[in-house]
Amino acid sequence: MMLNRRKLLQFGLGSLVLAGCSGRAGSAPRDAIAPTPQIDDDEELPPVPATCAAVATADNIEGPFYKRGAPNRSVLVAPGDAGERLALGGRVLSTSCEPIGDAVLDIWQADARGGYDLDGFRFRGALTTDAQGRWQLRTIVPGRYLNGNRYRPAHLHVKLRAKGYRPLTTQLYFDGDPYNEGDDFIVSSLIMATRKERDARVASFDFALAPA
Repeated sequence: MMLNRRKLLQFGLGSLVLAGCSGRAGSAPRDAIAPTPQIDDDEELPPVPATCAAVATADNIEGPFYKRGAPNRSVLVAPGDAGERLALGGRVLSTSCEPIGDAVLDIWQADARGGYDLDGFRFRGALTTDAQGRWQLRTIVPGRYLNGNRYRPAHLHVKLRAKGYRPLTTQLYFDGDPYNEGDDFIVSSLIMATRKERDARVASFDFALAPA
């Protein structure tokens, strides 16, 4: 998915100023988080490819910090949150390249300091694909945290479910992260290419689900 400059400005990513250190996880008021945006019908998107890899997206570990009941929203970052802004989007497709509408992506991540909110739902949200399988997310690049004696690379957690398809639990990683190499859990097919666009990093990822 090509997220253009117009979209970045629409969601405020071009003008957000990165804050300094934030408070402990859960300290930001939830009502400060912007409402979930709608995907415009005229958004510039590439067509579904005529061919695609008939391989389901790789599973990855869930980790210990998943919480049920994340609010329905695709904007996870609130004004004043520390961290590099991230504009992320893509599609959910079947392994036969058909778009999957009404698929639900349950996403959670660490804050800029590598902490997960276990009391509330900061940096947690659930979003649903449109009829063309499209999804969008506005958040920050997650902070790293120690796993034993080394840091895990930055990553987003995703649980993906759609009627008639096998559920998926996985993680998304970022190219260029110095901690990718040697990580115990990373899968190369889950590493996203990113680019800098004004005040945000931009990335895309298309999920492929196998039939149930």
